[in-house]
Amino acid sequence: MAGDVGITESIVAAFSERGFAAAPSGPILHDYGPTIRVRIGAPAPGRAGAPINREVLSPNERLGLEALHVRESKEYLIAKEKRPAQGSAWARGPAPLHLKEEVIVNSAVGGGPLGGGSAGAPVSKRLVGRIAVGVIMISGPQSLALTTDQQVKIAAEVQNGLSWLGAQSPAKDVTWVHDNHLVTVSVPSPTSTPIGDPYEFYERPWRDAALVQLGYAAGPAGVNAYITALKASRRADAAYCAFFSHYPLQHFAYCTGPYVVMQFENDGWGPDNLDRVFAHETGHVFGAPDEYKEAGCNCGGSHGFFGKPNLNCESCAENGGVDCIMRNNAWAMCSVTPYHLGYSNLPAGATPALAPHVA
Repeated sequence: MAGDVGITESIVAAFSERGFAAAPSGPILHDYGPTIRVRIGAPAPGRAGAPINREVLSPNERLGLEALHVRESKEYLIAKEKRPAQGSAWARGPAPLHLKEEVIVNSAVGGGPLGGGSAGAPVSKRLVGRIAVGVIMISGPQSLALTTDQQVKIAAEVQNGLSWLGAQSPAKDVTWVHDNHLVTVSVPSPTSTPIGDPYEFYERPWRDAALVQLGYAAGPAGVNAYITALKASRRADAAYCAFFSHYPLQHFAYCTGPYVVMQFENDGWGPDNLDRVFAHETGHVFGAPDEYKEAGCNCGGSHGFFGKPNLNCESCAENGGVDCIMRNNAWAMCSVTPYHLGYSNLPAGATPALAPHVA
């Protein structure tokens, strides 16, 4: 079993030149390229431990394979058992996630949760089908450099968080299509006081330098162009991207429309909680609202693909609601969040009863 997400995962590998093939017999969760995918289920009979020639893999495929091996290690599971602030509400742990709920989904790109920029990136309104995920790791000078181990850690945390999030779909039809990039920039850490929009002040210098290196225009238009190209090239139903770095930010993790920004240190939550914070922020990309009271939530509104109210809002739900990734640091999902995310094969209507969702 990989990670702590409660499902069995295995590699689906195919090497036509080497005569090796393992046909999938379970839903594909992760797609790293034509030769490496990860599915739900145990290895095919006779394929457990079969050797894989890494020389024929792309860098993206090697990273996905290494991420799975890290997640399968005893050390990784022990670290997950010792996560900081297990079960804590997102606003009451070592450092709060956004305290004031903002309109996030379909917002304009650029400038953080409050910012402007150009709208129109291809954000899906539901978590169904092939979802392209662009992970751009930004390595800066000196202490801002991302080590090889840290790059693998990011890939493993993204994989762990998305394995859990995809497996919650009753239809098991969510496939994460990964596009990983390491971009090295020479942008120094800011030393002046933020001027104007503080999110954009901290994010723009390294973000724009990375976009230019990747062949896109600087600014929000470049983010949109990358996501648009990613969706098309991966034949995806939806696409979004995430930036990871050591650079200081206005806030250590946030979502603006079709992209997520995260600091590797993850403030007091630590790198071992990157998976859950990333799953939470991805929830915002697909329409799920915050459910902890400090976010200013209420039990009404119309959220996500099915336009359901925020019934698990801690401020008004009975007994404060139940555990949910949108409420607290747990691998749990309330019964209404699947409707916010827009999963397939859900019952006809969300029930007010807030028993935990079981995929």
